[in-house]
Amino acid sequence: MNNPFVHFFVFYSPLQRGLGGFCEYAKFKNRLINFLFYSPFKQGLGGLLLFSILLTSCKQQQKISHAATRCNLDYKNAKTLTANLKSNEFRFNKLNAKISIETVIDSSFNSFTSSLRMKKDSIIWMSISKLGIEGARILITRDSVSFMNRIDNKYFKGDFSYISKLLNTQLDFEMLQSLLIGNSVEFYDEDEKIKAGNSNCHYTLGTIRKYKLRRVMEKGKELKEPAQSIYLTPETYKISRILFYEFNPERSFDAGFYDFIKLDSTQLFPQKMNFSVKAQKNVKISIVYTKIQLNEEQSFPFKIPNNYEQIIYKEKQ
Repeated sequence: MNNPFVHFFVFYSPLQRGLGGFCEYAKFKNRLINFLFYSPFKQGLGGLLLFSILLTSCKQQQKISHAATRCNLDYKNAKTLTANLKSNEFRFNKLNAKISIETVIDSSFNSFTSSLRMKKDSIIWMSISKLGIEGARILITRDSVSFMNRIDNKYFKGDFSYISKLLNTQLDFEMLQSLLIGNSVEFYDEDEKIKAGNSNCHYTLGTIRKYKLRRVMEKGKELKEPAQSIYLTPETYKISRILFYEFNPERSFDAGFYDFIKLDSTQLFPQKMNFSVKAQKNVKISIVYTKIQLNEEQSFPFKIPNNYEQIIYKEKQ
């Protein structure tokens, strides 16, 4: 397999049947690792999981909930909504977290845990494990993407251009960082293109008006540009949903943010996140933050052993 993300994610899958026939701890450990970290991922699907490499929660902070009320939203224009959205974005300098992640690729289910460390606008670091056994380590900077596969003693070094080609969409550090903390991906900076509205008791910001989108989809017509929408909770102006839809080829990305908790006694953070990608393969990713610490000391260990083999991705001609 030439795809480095396949090499990375092949070790996440449910336990196979039976662990019998071992006599020594070393043999047991090797068998356990092999069983724990086997997965039938096809070429290219690992990259879709990286798009979702995102996040965790805190020490029993207070959960924020809102009682069901009748929906009667006052009209707010796009300029007002974008200003409220920006002023309520989650802000941090350093974030350390523990997260649990579940993925479904078509009918293939996997689960694992991760330690996450983020330094704002510069580094995203992850250590990914199954039942306490580290299987991989990831280091992402503004211009590089690196990971170590500790099961197969392999490593990969590249940049976001590879991931963008893999996903057939533009992905950069800012987008990944924003998705991990429930912030917007900055599409709203193009004020002249943004349309305000409301839907299902939420304010919306979109690149196309809802009635036009519905008419285009019903008549089977195509838009020249992809459609993107953000849904805002009216009480907090936090993002509850990000929807991206492209008509040709037909594909979509749908992100939901739930169970907001208070950090630093003032800021709201989504404890749960769901991501859904519909394209040639259907991908669903659920993330739960189980612990969050802000502005604690950090380190980002990522030393590649000399005996590790480098994975070279060769693009198909």
